[in-house]
Amino acid sequence: MNRPLTAAILLVLLLAAAPSSLGADNGDPSPGALNELGVRHMTGEGVVQSPEKARQLWLRAAEAGHAGAQYNLGRAYATGSGVEKDAAEAVRWYKRAAAQGDALAQFHLGLSYEAGEGVAQDARQAADLFGRAAEQGLAAAQNSLGRLYEMGRGVAQDIDKAKTWYRKAAEQGYVFAQSNLGFQIYAGADSPEDAVEAYAWISLAALQGNGIAKSHLAELTGKMTDAQIAAGRKMATELWSRIYRRRD
Repeated sequence: MNRPLTAAILLVLLLAAAPSSLGADNGDPSPGALNELGVRHMTGEGVVQSPEKARQLWLRAAEAGHAGAQYNLGRAYATGSGVEKDAAEAVRWYKRAAAQGDALAQFHLGLSYEAGEGVAQDARQAADLFGRAAEQGLAAAQNSLGRLYEMGRGVAQDIDKAKTWYRKAAEQGYVFAQSNLGFQIYAGADSPEDAVEAYAWISLAALQGNGIAKSHLAELTGKMTDAQIAAGRKMATELWSRIYRRRD
């Protein structure tokens, strides 16, 4: 018998019998696949919608250490989707995902600490968590961190830092941050140019339906000249093009 051919056939058989890196030894789906399937069951995309099935799949993936599934499971407990609402259990899963650097988990854990939901209220811990998520570029966390700096909650009050974080989120198209940034620019306006920029950001948020921005815009309009308003509208158009058209 041809020994080289026999060895080659044996190698093929051994490789075929080896466990796949995509799943466990028993052929189960990987944690990532379980998490994705959970998302599909939650949304009903391509499968029968079932929040309970989604929770079961996320639990399997979360217990295997998948950060995204841990976050999703936390959200399920926070919202009562497929399981009885349990803020403390939500926090437990957020913590596990946040410890792995998941930005969404860090943000929602920060919200839990800020509100005292499922955990003792702690504004400093909230600011720290918002900061970690904000540094990863999460716009919602950047806006929340800016809000804490504006109010001096959990951090020393610093309007300049508040505006810095609002701007980062606003540039990503986060509407609340656009309104917050515009108002802070106007509140500290030292020149007509500041008022124009404030009008631009606020009108951008108002255009997208933000109620607070609409209120601020009405107030600003009554205090600005026609030339300033025209300049503000022009800047808003430029901001819209830069922020939203680059996504297309």
